[in-house]
Amino acid sequence: MIDTLDSLTIDRLICALFYPQHDAGPNCAWERLFQNAPLDYYRNYPQAPFHTRFGPVFYRGRLDGTARVLVIGQDPATDETLAGRAFVGQAGQIAQNFLAKLGLTRSYVMFNTFLFGVQSASLTPTMATDATIMAYRNSLFDHAKATNSLTAIIAFGSYANTSAINWPGRGSLPIIHVMHPTSPSGVAADWNSHFAAAQAVIAPDSGGHVDTTPYATSGAMPHTDVPRRDLPFGLPSWHGTGGGTQSQRGASPNFETQIVWNAL
Repeated sequence: MIDTLDSLTIDRLICALFYPQHDAGPNCAWERLFQNAPLDYYRNYPQAPFHTRFGPVFYRGRLDGTARVLVIGQDPATDETLAGRAFVGQAGQIAQNFLAKLGLTRSYVMFNTFLFGVQSASLTPTMATDATIMAYRNSLFDHAKATNSLTAIIAFGSYANTSAINWPGRGSLPIIHVMHPTSPSGVAADWNSHFAAAQAVIAPDSGGHVDTTPYATSGAMPHTDVPRRDLPFGLPSWHGTGGGTQSQRGASPNFETQIVWNAL
C-alpha cells in the first residue's frame, strides 16, 4: 500500500512539474465563484440578446496561480461553448499566435466580457457596463489578481478594453488594447503597432521565444493551435486547431437550440 501511495504521489509531482496535457478544471475557490455567476440575469436580459441555451463559458488558461497576463475577449462562440473554454475558435487561435510571438506559452488566464455569446445585431456598448454583468466580471478579475502575479492585461477588441478600464481593482496594471482578432481589416498593422509595448511588460515563459517579425499586412492572419493543456480531457485533438471554426449554430428555427459540429 505504501509503495502504491508513493507511486501515485510521484506521478502527481511529475505531472505538476512538467505541466499536465489537459486542463483539470477550476479549484474549489474558482468553482465557488463560477457557481455564483448571475446566469438567470443573462437569461432574462431585455430583448434576449444572449445565447443562453447551451450554458456559459468562464475561462481558459491557468487558474493555479501561475498566470502573469490577464487576457480579455468579447464573448464565446459555438467552438467555445463545445469546449467549455474561452478563445478556442478562429479568433482564439489568432490571438494565441500573438501570445506565442511574445513568448507567452502558458502563463495567462483568459476571461470574456460576457459569459454567453451575444447576437451581433443586439450588441451595444452599454451591455458591457451593465451593473450586474460588470460586477460579476470584476469579481473574476479581482480573484485572478489576488491569486496571481499579474504584470499586464491584453484586451482583444473594444468591449474587452471597456472591461479592463471599468475594473476598479486593476490598479497600475498596464492595458495592451489591440483590435479583435477577427476584425474585418487593420488587425496586422494594429498588432504591429502595439507589439513593442506588450513586449516591454510581458516576459516570455521558459521555453517561449519572442518573435519580433512584424505581421504581414496582407493575407490572412497567422494562427497557433490552442495548447492541449488549456482544454478539458477528452476533447477531440482537432478542436482548437487549424485556424478555423469547427462549429456553427443551427439553421432557423433551431438557431438557439442546435450546434452543428464538424470533425476534421
